[in-house]
Amino acid sequence: METIQCRVKRVSYNNPENGYVVLKGESGKGLITAVGNLPEALAGGKLQGVEFEFKGQWEMSRYGRQFAFAGARIITNETFYFLAKVVKGLGDKLAHRLLAHYGEKEVVRILDDEPEKLLEFKGIKEKKLKQIKGSWEKQKNLRELSKFLLPHGITPNLLIRIFNALGDDAVRMIRVNPYSLTEIRGIGFKTADDIARKLGLSFTSPHRVEAAINHLLLEAGDQNGHTYLELETLSQQLSELLDDSDEEKINPAVFTETIEKMEQKGNLVLDRQQNFIALKAFHFMESFLDNFFRDRSRERFQPLYKISGLEPFIDRQRQRLGFDLAPEQRQIITTVATGKRRLYALSGYAGTGKSTIARLLLNLLEENFCDRKQITCCAFTGMAAARIRKLSGFQAYTIHSLLRYQGDNRFEFNRDKPLPYKVILLDEAGMVNTQIFYRLTQAISPETIFIMIGDPAQLPPIGAGNVFADILDKPYLAHTSLTRIFRQSEDSVLVYFANIIRKGEMPPDYEKSYEDFIYMREDIPNYMQLKKELPEKELREIRGMCNNRIRELILELAAKAVKRLKFPTWDFQVLTPVRRGPLGTELLNHQLQKVFNPEAAPQTERFGTIFKVNDKVVHLQNKDMECARYRAETLPSHNHTWRRQRIFNGFVGIIKEIDPDNELFYVIYPGPLVVRYTFDQIRDIIDLAYCLTVHKAQGSQYKYVAIPLSNSHFMMLNNQWFYTAITRAEKKVYLIGQQYALKRGCTNVDTTVRNTFLSLKN
Repeated sequence: METIQCRVKRVSYNNPENGYVVLKGESGKGLITAVGNLPEALAGGKLQGVEFEFKGQWEMSRYGRQFAFAGARIITNETFYFLAKVVKGLGDKLAHRLLAHYGEKEVVRILDDEPEKLLEFKGIKEKKLKQIKGSWEKQKNLRELSKFLLPHGITPNLLIRIFNALGDDAVRMIRVNPYSLTEIRGIGFKTADDIARKLGLSFTSPHRVEAAINHLLLEAGDQNGHTYLELETLSQQLSELLDDSDEEKINPAVFTETIEKMEQKGNLVLDRQQNFIALKAFHFMESFLDNFFRDRSRERFQPLYKISGLEPFIDRQRQRLGFDLAPEQRQIITTVATGKRRLYALSGYAGTGKSTIARLLLNLLEENFCDRKQITCCAFTGMAAARIRKLSGFQAYTIHSLLRYQGDNRFEFNRDKPLPYKVILLDEAGMVNTQIFYRLTQAISPETIFIMIGDPAQLPPIGAGNVFADILDKPYLAHTSLTRIFRQSEDSVLVYFANIIRKGEMPPDYEKSYEDFIYMREDIPNYMQLKKELPEKELREIRGMCNNRIRELILELAAKAVKRLKFPTWDFQVLTPVRRGPLGTELLNHQLQKVFNPEAAPQTERFGTIFKVNDKVVHLQNKDMECARYRAETLPSHNHTWRRQRIFNGFVGIIKEIDPDNELFYVIYPGPLVVRYTFDQIRDIIDLAYCLTVHKAQGSQYKYVAIPLSNSHFMMLNNQWFYTAITRAEKKVYLIGQQYALKRGCTNVDTTVRNTFLSLKN
């Protein structure tokens, strides 16, 4: 390794996502090119005129001789660098004047202890002082974090993500528990383990094995939905995760001993007869839910109606609707009206009339059970809550709003303070995972009628468990299944085709154009013959050209939507199976933004992504954020009643305001709710949403949906994914792409099973 000093004259390239820079500068060897990763580039600092000490080595590249550095240290007075290059609007002259007036040590002391003293200095007002204070704390903590993590293998592109997740106390938290890094998107156990090992934790340490067990069981829940694993599966996964090589392996007895100690401490549940292991929290929550469902299914209340007295109600509703109810629709109304329990479930596939029956059930309960204000609906997402509010006519909230989330996993309504409603209807129940189901049911009083409605054919919830699907077949549950599909006309086939796909079959005549279903075939002619004749490189080019044509067709549909729709950004949605590639969310979002929101201002750019006012965006993590009720008559930034509230992975909203001076922007979500973000949270906590994966769109519906179908997505396509995707469309779905991918999506039957305690109980 060689050490050189270099004063930067020009930045030829700067990747703000990972801090990689190409610098032209002066050194003792004349004008040189230096390349590498700089934390200062991540922090947004200006680099021209700054002098660095680089450690690295010379190499020859296709661009010529350059110095590739692995480490860097600012030689320029760091306080001057911060004031002149990092704080926006201060500049070299004012920075020089500050240092000349106070001296470096006094400037640092003032910044640390009494920054308000800077208001005495000419040129610094309240607004600029606020910028200086925020920048000083962030830069100081970010530098400390980078100095701590970069030598341990954390790449600079993860520093901002770690800083966003752990905050100013990041270094201390990582020292105490390096494995807390695994909770951050993009950082795996191996990276955290490497840091822990370098900090002195031994290869066979029980703490290391315990962290691995917790990680694998949590990952099994978060990634695959399992609330328990078989012992052999966990043991195999531990070996794969912890063993470094053939020479260095952990004796399986260490696994057994650690598991037993964790069981004794009450962290794990171990059943050797049934051969499973689970986190105590998962077992506790599912046991609570099992007891809740059984208890609320006991027949111990007086029925609301006698069967003979129900007919007048059904007649009135039939006259209002203008059509007769199907037998199973009458069945659920009769079950609730004459039932003696407090728990009911209604399941049905797309087009079976779930929303219509939900409204009838609530009308029934309003007539003969309680006042309207004592009835409420709820759903997991804001869009789903808005939809059931519109369709039912009754008040509706997200589950967290209903429970009045207080931050830090605390809720105002809980077991000790139940919700003040006599009827609670949960819509899109299949989206709700074990933890959120547990929180909701905890807060429901024993006398409250609880109705769950959902579609069992959709994708399971994000996170651990599959509660709604698990209980539908329980013998004690009062459950009605709607099976009859209601088609509006012969030319309306969306729900009809969706239910054929649900069964794992190809819909008939799918290449015809219908009122609500269009397949636009874009294929590679004679592909199988070409596969025999051409080398792989040429085949890749042909496949790439096909994917590009599919993308162009989607962009054309989007451009037409902009011209004919009143709210095109909100009403037209692209759904895809993947994030990367020519038809992934990353590329499509950038190109769709140019169609839907080409010239909006103000705007900001971070990590290669431009955010503009009126952009559609999606929240990427389950995270407490600064929120407020949105008031249309004022700018969101003028709202002073901010509170911490949980915003969930998949929430979609619109950017309403961007504040470049304070590096803040404000997003409106259905509710309406306004959330305040910082520029550094772009791509980490929030991203563009013109194109989404289907999991992100679950629970939402859009008037028009476009879905690219490519053979490149072969592994991702199955009938459950495809059914969920096309049923996101209310008016029309466009399928664009290759015929084989279409057939794969229709006929590849998903047989994935989640390991859950609720599924084990009868």
